[in-house]
Amino acid sequence: MEGIKIQSSKGKIAVVIHRPRIKTEKLAILCPGHLDSKDYSHLVYLANDLAVLGYTVVRFDPTGTWDSDGSISDYTTTQCFVDIRSIIEYMLRAENFKDILLGGHSRGGVVSKLYAVRDPRVSVVLAIMPPYSLIRTVNKDKIEKWKVEGFRTSVRDIPNSQEKKEFKVPYSEVEDGKQYDVLNDVEKLHTPLILVAGELDDVILPEDVRLIYNKANEPKQFILLEGINHDYRHNIDEIKKVNQLVLATEYIVK
Repeated sequence: MEGIKIQSSKGKIAVVIHRPRIKTEKLAILCPGHLDSKDYSHLVYLANDLAVLGYTVVRFDPTGTWDSDGSISDYTTTQCFVDIRSIIEYMLRAENFKDILLGGHSRGGVVSKLYAVRDPRVSVVLAIMPPYSLIRTVNKDKIEKWKVEGFRTSVRDIPNSQEKKEFKVPYSEVEDGKQYDVLNDVEKLHTPLILVAGELDDVILPEDVRLIYNKANEPKQFILLEGINHDYRHNIDEIKKVNQLVLATEYIVK
């Protein structure tokens, strides 16, 4: 693994690169969930397993979060698109990748789908437990309170620590997200799409993921993970189970 900083539009973003033992022309970029760290276990294990399959893998902290530059006010879907593009262009300057997998968990999955619509260089999308809306997990009362107060406080656990990290996210994240219609945009996507739902997920329900699948074009695949919930990252055995099932798909193993 190699930790570096890549220049984006509002400073440098922190990334970790996993390189395969045998170089191939396959690149994978992993997007974290809402305010999640690139160093959460499920992303680290997924990156390692993709590297075994020959992918050069990049996981990153979006602008304004964790180890990346910028303010939390920069944490928007639009800025995340800029960050992903910056990573792709940086990696393509270094090596000649022909296949680019873009994926992530939860918000990272939906951002991956939205970005792929806008960049034909992406050759496969992996969306693990993605919402059908960028604000799907926040109810109307909380959104109204968010708008009135101007910010919403979210707490995340720090990787490999008992401590917590607090984010005060401005309402501008909601305003930015309103311009993106996930169900409408997925109808424009013709890149192979892998959609993954957790049977026990009570944050992003399996039927929510099905809504996206039903709107999506072929080629596509829907995977229902039995006995798995949204926060499977806290259980190493569940992470391994998820990865084994997801990475066996024909769009990834090729």
